[in-house]
Amino acid sequence: MDTSSKSTTFSSRSGISRTGLEARLVARPKGLPAPGDFEITEVAVPNPASGQVLVRNLFMSLDPGMLMLIAGESGLPMPRYEVGEVMYGDAIGEVVASADSSLGEGDLVMHRLGWREYAVAQAGLFRRIDRDAYPTPSTYLGFGLVAYVGLMDAAELRPGDSVFVSSAAGATGSMAGQIARLKGAARVIGSASPARYAGSGTSVSFYPAGSPWRM
Repeated sequence: MDTSSKSTTFSSRSGISRTGLEARLVARPKGLPAPGDFEITEVAVPNPASGQVLVRNLFMSLDPGMLMLIAGESGLPMPRYEVGEVMYGDAIGEVVASADSSLGEGDLVMHRLGWREYAVAQAGLFRRIDRDAYPTPSTYLGFGLVAYVGLMDAAELRPGDSVFVSSAAGATGSMAGQIARLKGAARVIGSASPARYAGSGTSVSFYPAGSPWRM
């Protein structure tokens, strides 16, 4: 998700100089989430204290696993989203103010503070990334590189191989199936176990000959 909204600036003796938008979960959906389950809130954004940086987000990740976090389901090794709170997740942003020597204004960083226009936190929570490594910084938020390295370097995929992908409906698994096929795998099988398949032991074929892959 590309964020392009502009904050409202104002003056204050308290040190607050801008406002920003945050996306919060306001209701636990039954089934797929709807717009009414979320709220966009404008909040005051403080200047960074000593050891902190202020980052304006440019891109935010939207992952399949977020559906489980929104629903409050267990099964993922991370906390669920709580009603009334900002949804966390990977984001790319630019440092606009710094009170720590490890990061400077203009640095491009990655973090997990998620769905907000501005993030203010300790500098150690942000990782500097190379602005010129990819055609767009949003590439850092994708799972294609993880899938590619797993297949080509770890598994040493060769043309003609048969490939089995577990969690094939997830962010990494769905990319792995496509990459395996493009790299010449003769057969790519994916398994998925969302709630609607529970107990069925369903295994499905990626990219059957002459047709797109399906779950």
